Amino acid sequence: MRDFSLFDTLPIGVIVFKNKKVEFINEHILDVLSIGYFSKKNAIDIIIKIVDVKDEETLFHFFNNRDHFDISTKRMQIERSRYEDYDIFAFMRINPSIATKIIFDDNSQINKKADIDEKIAKLFKLNNIQKVKVMTLYKGVPLKNYGKIVRINMDSIEVIVEPKQRISLLERDDILLLVNTKKGKSVLHGQIVKSDNNLFTIKNFYLSKHDVHLRDGLRVKFDISTIVKAGDREFEVYDVSMKGISIKISSEDEEEFLKAKSSLKLFLEDDELYLTLKYLKTIRENDNILKIIFLISLNSEDYSKLNQFIVKRQNEILREIHEYGK
Repeated sequence: MRDFSLFDTLPIGVIVFKNKKVEFINEHILDVLSIGYFSKKNAIDIIIKIVDVKDEETLFHFFNNRDHFDISTKRMQIERSRYEDYDIFAFMRINPSIATKIIFDDNSQINKKADIDEKIAKLFKLNNIQKVKVMTLYKGVPLKNYGKIVRINMDSIEVIVEPKQRISLLERDDILLLVNTKKGKSVLHGQIVKSDNNLFTIKNFYLSKHDVHLRDGLRVKFDISTIVKAGDREFEVYDVSMKGISIKISSEDEEEFLKAKSSLKLFLEDDELYLTLKYLKTIRENDNILKIIFLISLNSEDYSKLNQFIVKRQNEILREIHEYGK
């Protein structure tokens, strides 16, 4: 184990993970969370309970998929870096007046999307960006290719994409642009507001901190309604991969019910698969709950069945993409 004691001298919180297990936690984060009187081992268990996750691995995913989190009246900003085999998370407490301003700005839309779009357009002009890597999704399968920028407007960007990527618009209008600038790589999430064949006009940008652009493609949606059963209740599946499952929900009652479960049955064609669960996160939009996401594990037999299904389903989707527009 490396010596991270130098982090105890920093005026910010630091938690270091290795293989998704906590390797080190510094004194400052304990003081900010008012748990400095606990041993570091006990403090980890307390933090797990505070943020309402099940274990250290789920805690890792919790931090990895957020740019901030709230504890009582405290808002903690999260930054992440990686060094060798270590994932290092830094936490800075946001001053209450600043946090209030952030909430106010979100609600009143003072931070207008148009302002962000103008800044993104300027970024493209200043860096003379003429080509970007483009990613869209269709039924869970990522479509990646390079796009050519043909026009940069005051608040939007026009990009020629691979014709096959037009199929994504049958489902959704969002798009990811992987951009190389003088300061490094950025992942921009945008909205396709207009399409003319394979010419997309994109705006409503924001900087994406998630790793969706690193997807290997093995996450798929179903062509027919697919059910999971937990106790005596049934829920519809949104999508599934070998590592996780998304389940459609519509209320906090359903969310709390599923979060309390450690396993469920997935009814997959003629098979019943038993999934062991680890809660990851709940997806909301405009205060409405959309879906709940779990990490999953299976026995070897069920793992093989799920893998066969996902490969088959992905091939069906790829054939559909290939045939599109012929």
